[in-house]
Amino acid sequence: MKKDSNTESKTPGFAEVGPAALILTSDEGAAGKTTTALQLVTAFGLAGLPLDLFQMDTKRKLSMKAGVPVESLLVPEHRESRGDDLVPSDIIAPWYRAVTDAPQTLRSTLLEVGGALAPLFHVAIADLDLDEDITSLGLQVMPLVVCKAGEDSASQMIRELKRIERNLPNATTVLVLNHYAGDPTKAISYCQEDTRKAFMSAIKRYPVIEMPKVRARSMAIYERLQALPSTIVSWHADNYAEAIRQTGAPRDEAKILVKDIAEWSAIMQDEICRILPFLSGERHG
Repeated sequence: MKKDSNTESKTPGFAEVGPAALILTSDEGAAGKTTTALQLVTAFGLAGLPLDLFQMDTKRKLSMKAGVPVESLLVPEHRESRGDDLVPSDIIAPWYRAVTDAPQTLRSTLLEVGGALAPLFHVAIADLDLDEDITSLGLQVMPLVVCKAGEDSASQMIRELKRIERNLPNATTVLVLNHYAGDPTKAISYCQEDTRKAFMSAIKRYPVIEMPKVRARSMAIYERLQALPSTIVSWHADNYAEAIRQTGAPRDEAKILVKDIAEWSAIMQDEICRILPFLSGERHG
């Protein structure tokens, strides 16, 4: 897969060591945030480094598939003690404390923000002035904005980038281009001129992770499994018996699934380690 020259080197301004605060966002649903999050969970697991998971998402897909504890930040009955209004900064407080404590705990964090909740999240980080903490505490904060092919997704990516530029100018922003519905960069040529120009400017300005397309049947099976990519890849060890049991599919389909996920995950792990170089050290497992 051909890469833009700006993606060949390590992410500008990001340190060689952790911890990092990763924020998966996109201002839309079904863009691939959970899929990206699971690959990040896999990368930290392979590197043997701690990663605390948080979700601000009513669907809670991450907690269903990660196989490890995920703290939910959105509690519907949460109310301000002085009234009935929801206080955005109170909602994200557990995550904020984990992020700002990271220089002492040395634990990275990953937060997945549901598309509809992105505006609420930005109100919260603006109230808390997280950007000030980035500089005063030496935090490494990385928003990863996920985009799929299509004008709606491109427009929503651009809108989310504007929020990040306003509220987190000192963060290191990364774009994740999800190819499952086609190549977002090729699809943009059919979009309106202002959207096309803004999209092309963004992919030149920010580091990019390219998420390759997986065979449709394999992705459909993968989506209904509650397993990390690394777990699925390990199913080749017993001659695919576990893959057959878990999927309920015949041997040929189960075997193709494992091979497809292995190829896709290997590419994603390389992409992630290029963006997060401290994950490239000695791996375990």
